[in-house]
Amino acid sequence: MGNLLQSIINRDVQLFYLLNRKIKCGLLDWFMPKITHLGGALFTITFTLLLVLSGQDRFRDMGWQSLIALFSSGIVVQLVKHLVSRTRPYLALEEVNFKKPPFGEHSFPSGHTTAAFSLAIVCGANFPSLYPVSQAVAGIVGISRAYIGVHYPSDIIIGALIGIYFSNWALILL
Repeated sequence: MGNLLQSIINRDVQLFYLLNRKIKCGLLDWFMPKITHLGGALFTITFTLLLVLSGQDRFRDMGWQSLIALFSSGIVVQLVKHLVSRTRPYLALEEVNFKKPPFGEHSFPSGHTTAAFSLAIVCGANFPSLYPVSQAVAGIVGISRAYIGVHYPSDIIIGALIGIYFSNWALILL
């Protein structure tokens, strides 16, 4: 079991370096630090509150679904971050391309990715024609987290799964 876990960790680090160093270019150096904010609290909470306050039933319902998904998934992310206490890659690995300090030191799971997928699933469920775009944007937000040096791929994958789960739960609830 120990060899399997070490193999998974090694692959995670290899994939991290692929996303953080191998695909590095000027365009992505400019783009990734910007798109990563679409999973941040300022954007996701503001977007959700604007939907809730919009006055139109369809947008208001989507806003409440988003709020439930963000709130419930956010609680789980914070609990897991403190239980696992995984150190961020820029603090644990050498030669990491790092763009700016995050709010906390714990890496697992990615809260930005969780929030991005929470909104993407709710948006896609309410506006099916936007589903591919919303999923692509959420995926790029996730990739941006490794590109800027603050998350491993496994942090991103688990964050996406948490976001998907809680957004589907919110859609069923409302």
